[in-house]
Amino acid sequence: IAALFWFYIASALGPEPYGKVSYLIAVATLTSTVSLLGSTNMLTVYTAKNVKIESAVYLISIICGLIASIILYFITYDVSASAYVIGIMIIGLGNATIIGKKSYKNYSKYIIAQKLLMASLSISMYYTIGFDGILFGIALSSAPYLIIIYKGFRESKIDFRLIKDRFAFMSNSYMLNLSSAFTGSIDKLIIVPLLGLGILGNYQLGIQFLAVLQILPSIVYKYILPQDASGNPNRNLKKVIIIISAIFTFCGIVLSPFIIPKLFPKYENAVQVFQIISLSLVPDTITTIYQSKYFGNEKVKIVLIGSIIHVSIQITSILLLGKFFGANGVATSLVLCSLASCIFYLVTSRFFETRGKSILS
Repeated sequence: IAALFWFYIASALGPEPYGKVSYLIAVATLTSTVSLLGSTNMLTVYTAKNVKIESAVYLISIICGLIASIILYFITYDVSASAYVIGIMIIGLGNATIIGKKSYKNYSKYIIAQKLLMASLSISMYYTIGFDGILFGIALSSAPYLIIIYKGFRESKIDFRLIKDRFAFMSNSYMLNLSSAFTGSIDKLIIVPLLGLGILGNYQLGIQFLAVLQILPSIVYKYILPQDASGNPNRNLKKVIIIISAIFTFCGIVLSPFIIPKLFPKYENAVQVFQIISLSLVPDTITTIYQSKYFGNEKVKIVLIGSIIHVSIQITSILLLGKFFGANGVATSLVLCSLASCIFYLVTSRFFETRGKSILS
């Protein structure tokens, strides 16, 4: 649903306006991550461990989210971006709680309802009030998750000692989330001043096709994280998802020259961009599997180091390759940083294996 929605928006807007939407979302997503203070991973892991931490985490996150959205407005003077910050924060808190409780059926209901609302509200508001309606629609689609937030406040007491006792995990998780947010946003923040909105639009369309290929690995991650936290490794499932990711990569490279030009004739560079970045799918999937296991064992520092390596290589390679090769150079930088992260986790895993503590067992 989300993929079809963004493909429709990309087709309706064209490269430059689509690049502008992507840029605003990158800024707002980064702002939202700053305000969440690492609370999503904390909610997932400790809810899975039956620690009643929801109310305290909700209260802190909501206050910080409101402050962050107000600050963002005075920086961008864009109300829709500020609304987006609040909406994404509510969705993040709600999903983290549901996944932590391993309520997978409820997760599917909420996520489908949110995506349907996002598509219907954003498209209708785009044609009603214009460009800003897209972000307003996404923000309003968070409404179903208010039920989860309300239940969390009712079912748990506000006890900040629960956070204090786990401050090390929260702080490391916060640094990791910031690093991950930079990973997902820094390319867009650099591309706009370096190459312009049109290049960002082509690059972002390629990213959107990659997101389609990442749907299954993303679903598996949401399943295995609380399982890993509870001591269930799901080794066979992890191996299968790596094989499936490799098949998806091959299909994406072969089929994209036939599909993208017919559906998106305005996007001249999107085919090559997607073919390059699709090579990051397998290393990203492997990285996700290791991150889930480390999170489940509360070894957040290792994931943080891996994320810092990812961001550092991404920024450096975007500046070097983007300047000379444009969108293809930026796409190549995404593959390089994905490979670097994957290699780091493989080496780290080998270190544990030499001690008889395989990270996949």
